[in-house]
Amino acid sequence: MIDILIKSIMFVHNFGVHSLQTAFLSSRIAQALQLDPTEAFYSGIFHDIGMITPHNGIVLDDVNYRYITNRDLASNEIGINEHALMSSFEISKLSKLTKIFPDISSNILLHHALAKHLNSSQKSDVMANIISIADVMSLYMINNQEEMSFEDFKTSLWSTKDKYFDFVYDAALATIKEDYTRWILYDIKSGNNREHVINNFTFNEKYSFEDVIEIGSILSYIIDSKSSFTRDHSWRVARIASAIAKEIMLDDADFFIAGLFHDIGKIVTPIKILEKKGKLSEREMNVMRKHVYYSYLILFNHKDEPWFLPAVRHQERIDGSGYPLRLTGDKMTFKDKTLQVADYFAAVLEPRPYRSANSPEQAYEEIAKAVSNGVLDKSPANILKGLVFGGYNFSNLDFTSQIQIEISNFEESVVRKRTKDGSKDNSIEAS
Repeated sequence: MIDILIKSIMFVHNFGVHSLQTAFLSSRIAQALQLDPTEAFYSGIFHDIGMITPHNGIVLDDVNYRYITNRDLASNEIGINEHALMSSFEISKLSKLTKIFPDISSNILLHHALAKHLNSSQKSDVMANIISIADVMSLYMINNQEEMSFEDFKTSLWSTKDKYFDFVYDAALATIKEDYTRWILYDIKSGNNREHVINNFTFNEKYSFEDVIEIGSILSYIIDSKSSFTRDHSWRVARIASAIAKEIMLDDADFFIAGLFHDIGKIVTPIKILEKKGKLSEREMNVMRKHVYYSYLILFNHKDEPWFLPAVRHQERIDGSGYPLRLTGDKMTFKDKTLQVADYFAAVLEPRPYRSANSPEQAYEEIAKAVSNGVLDKSPANILKGLVFGGYNFSNLDFTSQIQIEISNFEESVVRKRTKDGSKDNSIEAS
């Protein structure tokens, strides 16, 4: 399931290139220092995931280096940046990763901290410093059109040498001197060998329902909070689809997972389209619709899971008017049709740039019209009607507000901990 998170990152073009380059280079430097290259890879691939997560009113569709340089400065003496904090928080919520790599959240948290704020005898601080130098080397490559030589890297890094432990700096130079390392990094930039690089670090682990929900929750939070109008949407769809299933004594797990993942392709949809006031142009509508295609590609490795088709068919309609395959009702399952009803209902409940939110009763009126017009299936719609007029609490579908509270608490706890441990032994020692 971690592959879904990695694939989502890779579909945000420059961001994906930077993340994978940083991950691969971090793994090579870590290996040179006899540290775990797999831990370094996963720390590197997720080190900037907080950049594509809206926080404090800022939304980034892609890596924005001017923003990082001019605005996302460390907000404390420790050297913790806003996006590093968000990245660390999100990864800390994935217990599958943190069980395998207990220090991964700390590695990510401090990847912009200067060496003077780190302890060279602590592995997590060394890992953070490795990610830091790999991060900078990747940016050099992305921002230079021509292929850089070893001497180019050496010259560029010299001016920032004091940011790194001496042994990390030396290992980074030794690593980038290898033709193999530079060639792989440029293959990543050009689009070649990306899957090969990722597959070298893939581990086959069994995922529990709770593990899947953790990953789905973080991804849905990232995607839904891109726009104030889709806030909590995936969580809401998951809860509604699950409630419909429970009403007729079905196992609701697949309905819930499908709801969490159904809009994952919107990680590619530009914020200016999600937030546009007024009618979308035909071109903009095509871009919006394409999110189901990206959801299909991102989730494809899990095509045999019972939640896969309901997730990627949520925009199909039983009369064949939906997309992307224009399937008709006889080609779809009850799960597919339930996700369509849940998504439609949640969308009408929620505010949009061109209208205010609707009550559950008003939203159901739109469902009833769609059923009458042969667009949505009446079976899940009738079950939903029972929920709407039977006292189901539709106001208790908020997820994002709780996450925001957890982010604030996380920020306070890490700053407090680093401040308490501030008197560090910064003696340089090779691993």
